[in-house]
Amino acid sequence: MRPLSETWEALRSLEPASLPTPLRTRLAELWARDALLEHASVASFSKFSLHLMAVAAPPALLHDAHRAALDEIQHARLCFALASAYAGEPLGPGPLPLEGDLLGPLDLPTISAAAVREGCIGETLASLEAAEAHEQARAQAPREALGTIAEDEARHAELAWRFVRWAIDQGDEATRVAVERAFREALQGPRPEESVPDPMEEELAYHGRLSERQRSLLWTQGLFEVVKPAAEALLGRVF
Repeated sequence: MRPLSETWEALRSLEPASLPTPLRTRLAELWARDALLEHASVASFSKFSLHLMAVAAPPALLHDAHRAALDEIQHARLCFALASAYAGEPLGPGPLPLEGDLLGPLDLPTISAAAVREGCIGETLASLEAAEAHEQARAQAPREALGTIAEDEARHAELAWRFVRWAIDQGDEATRVAVERAFREALQGPRPEESVPDPMEEELAYHGRLSERQRSLLWTQGLFEVVKPAAEALLGRVF
């Protein structure tokens, strides 16, 4: 992997100046949105590492959690680089708000339920979205970035599933109940409303961005065709 510069916004291989201004603006906004989410995920995996230590998880899980935090730094840099290129100006993160109780409850059931929501579900669906966007992208820089992100997010999802498996094996009935409840709430929760087709859908896809309609359909499909059977296999029950 080619090294990035020390700034968040460095990118030299994309020249979007010829794109229509509305499209460039949308692309800049969408990549900046993802950049901020990836930036916040660095802190999320740092928190997860502390949660792992609080419940005496195996060192292999702790190692992979720290590796995931480093991946998220790379993801944020890639997304900020793309957002900056489309915006035509440097973009980067501001201070991340860290007020309040950052760690939350440190019992195994609560930590396991959070891993289900954020990892088993969130990271699994994020990896599917990045993989689909990678397949549709034709612009080289976004396509390369999405290839990296999709591969890493799939590994992050696998880490969450491994931890939850360990937690069920190590914990008591309360841990299993918390895990089942987290999956059930996601699977039985309200489905997103169907959105209308985006007039820029094809242009956005060319630059590695799925429309809200595509994202909604993909996340619903992933939830029931990937997460649900995996959860049923993990817990030995049908949702």
